Amino acid sequence: MKKLLGNVGLVIIALLAGAAFGLADPASAPALAPVAKWVLQLIKAAATPLVFFAVLEAILRFRVAGTDFLKLLTIALINATLAIAIGIALANALQPGQYLRPLISASAATLRPIDLGDLLARQLPGSVVQPFVDNSIMPLVMVAIAFGFAWRRVRLTRDADTLSLMDKGEVLVSVLRDVWETLLIWIVKLVPLAVFCASAKVTAEHGLASFTGLGQYVALCLLGMAVHVLGTYSAWLLLYARIGLRRFWNQAAQPVLYAFSVNSSLVALPLTLRALDRLGISRRASTLAACVGTNLNNDGIILYEGFTLLALAQAMGIDMSLGAQVFAALYCVVAAMGVAGVPEAGVVALTLVLGGLGLPTEALAVLLSVDWIIARGRSLLNTTSDMVGSAALDRWLRLTTATLAGAGSGATASERPGER
Repeated sequence: MKKLLGNVGLVIIALLAGAAFGLADPASAPALAPVAKWVLQLIKAAATPLVFFAVLEAILRFRVAGTDFLKLLTIALINATLAIAIGIALANALQPGQYLRPLISASAATLRPIDLGDLLARQLPGSVVQPFVDNSIMPLVMVAIAFGFAWRRVRLTRDADTLSLMDKGEVLVSVLRDVWETLLIWIVKLVPLAVFCASAKVTAEHGLASFTGLGQYVALCLLGMAVHVLGTYSAWLLLYARIGLRRFWNQAAQPVLYAFSVNSSLVALPLTLRALDRLGISRRASTLAACVGTNLNNDGIILYEGFTLLALAQAMGIDMSLGAQVFAALYCVVAAMGVAGVPEAGVVALTLVLGGLGLPTEALAVLLSVDWIIARGRSLLNTTSDMVGSAALDRWLRLTTATLAGAGSGATASERPGER
């Protein structure tokens, strides 16, 4: 019971209490709206340095680009590309923003179109500290990457004493990442308060009918996730990994449903690894794909970001060009990698994406009341991604081993006449 209250119970209670307060006192309930906005601003403020230190730590610690990791990266990027493509295509085709338009306040709405040129111009920082001030993720990541590789280059030319000092600097980066993650976890605990305030405002202004539009948005978002599971993952399993769907889901059902119930793919990781063992996936592949690759297998977050981003833009009357949508998709992938493993990672990542694209984050407050449903879909998708990625990587590693073995046998046979 305690876990239920900690995970979803408080959000549900806040949702119901906010709706009741909005119906009981519609005159004063809208005054609570700024509280939800403030919570989102705090989340964005804490998430920005977390992304910087997470990217920097990854670069400083990743010494050798092993072939196994590059294979995993290829699989993860294919899945991420298809996930964001499904989310954006579904949003363009079904126009979920039409269901949210009545709920978006006039203060958040704007008719300013966004094109690729505007977005690219916004990514050029005037100084090294400006991305931190503006909470702009893309230039922040570029600064982290440049600094990280410059640091590694300098390491090659320094003596032992300097290297010892630089090792301490790398430990400091890791500590700072943990500090900002802890701060963000504390701030995320305020989400039920934001849900209460947002629910009270929406109900006061639109009545219980407002949840009809939110329900349609949730249904379409979950539809996109189902398409990704039934389409992308089934194709990987049947066409590449050569694993039957019945056999796969017989083993995957337990970790996937557990991830859905606790809203965390990381908590479900032990069950995921045991299920992969029963499927005959090598530990070499499962450990890399499901454990080390936890920052890469974020299809649920990425699909949600792309779909919700366009839904909010449509609700606010913002026209995004195709180039802007493609750039926004890249933004979504980067943001998801930076906040993986953090509670409410989907909401955290989306606040960064909206801020980086120049869209008002207060529009996201309307969706907090139903995000607890979608969050479970994200966790389910991320766990499935861990398992399918492990199966695909295992198949690739086996094919590589077989190819090398065949090449070695051929070389031995061709050398025999010469040896004689």
